[in-house]
Amino acid sequence: MFSLQRLWAIAWKELMVLFFNKISRFLIIVPPLAQIIIFGWAATMEVRNVSFAVLNRDRGILSERVTNAILGSPTFVRMIPVASEGEMCDVMDRGDALFTLVFDERFSRDLAAGRSPSMQILLDGRRSNAAQIACHYVTNITSSLLASEAGPGIVVRNWFNPNLEFQWFFLPNLIGILTFMLGLVVTGLTVAREREVGTFDQLLVTPSTPTEIALAKLVPGCVTGLIHGTLFLLISVFGFGIPFSGSLILLYVSLLVFALASGGLGLMVSSLCQTQQQAFLGAFTIGVPCILISGMLTPIHNMPKFLQVVSEIVPMTHFAVLVQGVFLRDITWGSALACLGKIALAALVSVFVAVWMFKRRT
Repeated sequence: MFSLQRLWAIAWKELMVLFFNKISRFLIIVPPLAQIIIFGWAATMEVRNVSFAVLNRDRGILSERVTNAILGSPTFVRMIPVASEGEMCDVMDRGDALFTLVFDERFSRDLAAGRSPSMQILLDGRRSNAAQIACHYVTNITSSLLASEAGPGIVVRNWFNPNLEFQWFFLPNLIGILTFMLGLVVTGLTVAREREVGTFDQLLVTPSTPTEIALAKLVPGCVTGLIHGTLFLLISVFGFGIPFSGSLILLYVSLLVFALASGGLGLMVSSLCQTQQQAFLGAFTIGVPCILISGMLTPIHNMPKFLQVVSEIVPMTHFAVLVQGVFLRDITWGSALACLGKIALAALVSVFVAVWMFKRRT
C-alpha cells in the first residue's frame, strides 16, 4: 500500500545526503551560480569593442558625419584612418580592424544631389560571424542617418526588449538550461550512487515499495530546481537588471513541473546505469541534444523540419516560451496553459516510464 510517510522518509534521507555533505553542497550551489554570473557577461551574440578602419576618398562633410555616427555608437571604440588601399590591407591583415569603410569620392555630392551615394564595407572574413553582425549595425546606423538627410523615414520599435539586449533573452533561458541539467544530474546520480556504495539492496528490503523509492528519488531534483530558480531569478533581476513583468506564482509552478520532467529523465538514466560515472555521462548524452533543439540557444525555425517536430516533445522548448513570457511580456495564465500542459504531459510520461524502468531493474 502506498505511503506518503515512507516516501517522505526516503526523500528526506536523499536531501540530507545532498545538502548536508560539504562537497555535495558546494558542487550543487557554487558552480551553477558561477555559471550564471560568467555566462551573463561572457555568453553573448552581441559584438562590442569593435575597431574599424576608414578609407575616405570623399573628404566631404556627409562622409564625416557617417563616420562620427558610427563611432558614437557604444559598439565601436576605435576608428583607424587609412590613406591608401595598401595601408588598409596591412591594417586588415594584422586584425587591427574588423571592417573597413570605403567612401567613394562622390559620396557627399551624390547625396546632396539626391542620387544614391556609394559606400563600401570590407569585412574580415576570418571573423565572419562578428563581422556580419557589425555590418548589420553599420547598415542600420547609416540608413537612419541617410534617411534623416533625405526626409522622414521608417521608425523601428522593438516590443518587450527595446534595446535588443542579448542578456534579456539569454539569462531567462539560462535558468531553464541549468535547471534542466541539475535535474538530470542530481536525480540521475541517486540510484547509481546507491548501487555503487552498496546501499541499494538495503533500501529494497525496507517496507517501502519500489514506486515509493522511485518517487522519493525525484524530490531532491525538484527542491534543487526551485532553489536554483530562486537564486537565478534574484541574480537576473537585481544583478543584471532584467525586467520581471509576469506572475511569480506562474514562474514557480512552471519551475516545479519542469524540474519534475527533468527529474523523470534523470531517473530513467539512473535506472539503466551501474555507476555514478555512467549516470553522469548518460545525463549529458540526453541533456546536450535537448538543449540544442529546444530553441534556447538557436531559433527552432532555422532547424530542419524533422528537428522542429522533435523539439515539440522536449519540455525545454515550452519552458523557454514560458520563462521568456514571464520575464519580458507578462504572459497570462491563459496563454501559458498550453505550454504548461505540454510540460506537465512530458513530466507525467517521463515519471511513469522512469518508475516502470526502476521497478523492472529491481
